[in-house]
Amino acid sequence: MGLPQPGLWLKRLWVLLEVAVHVVVGKVLLILFPDRVKRNILAMGEKTGMTRNPHFSHDNWIPTFFSTQYFWFVLKVRWQRLEDTTETGGLAPNCPVVRLSGQRCNIWEFMQGNRPLVLNFGSCTPSFMFKFDQFKRLIEDFSSIADFLVIYIEEAHASG
Repeated sequence: MGLPQPGLWLKRLWVLLEVAVHVVVGKVLLILFPDRVKRNILAMGEKTGMTRNPHFSHDNWIPTFFSTQYFWFVLKVRWQRLEDTTETGGLAPNCPVVRLSGQRCNIWEFMQGNRPLVLNFGSCTPSFMFKFDQFKRLIEDFSSIADFLVIYIEEAHASG
C-alpha cells in the first residue's frame, strides 16, 4: 500500500519545474526591477492583511522572496497539496498522523487488506463530542466489515 499513485512522481517533477521557474524569474525580476517587485509584493501583503501587523517590516520580509529557503518551502507545500487530494472512489491521501503513543505513521498503515477504512476527523468541540456516541454505534454495527479511525484535528485557537 505504501507506493504512491502512478503519476505522482511525474506531477512532482512538473511542480518542481514550475516552482524552479517561478523562483528564477522572480529573482531576476527582483534584481532588474526591485521597486516594481516590492510594490507588487506589498500589494499582496495588503490583501492578506499582513502589512497591518505593527511588527511587519518589508525590509526584513521582501528579501526572503525567491530565496533558497522560499524555494524549498513552496516546493514542500505544493508537493503536500498533490498528496492531499483524492478523487471520488479513490484512496484517501496518505497523510502523516501521530498515534497517542507519539509514534509517527501514515493513514494507509491503518488499512487492512481490502477492508474499508472509515476516517472521522474532528477535535474536542461540543458538536464533535455530541455526535461521538453516534460514531461509536457505527463502529459497533459495522466493525465486522470495516475499520474505523478517529483523527484528532488540533484546534486553531488564538494564543494569548
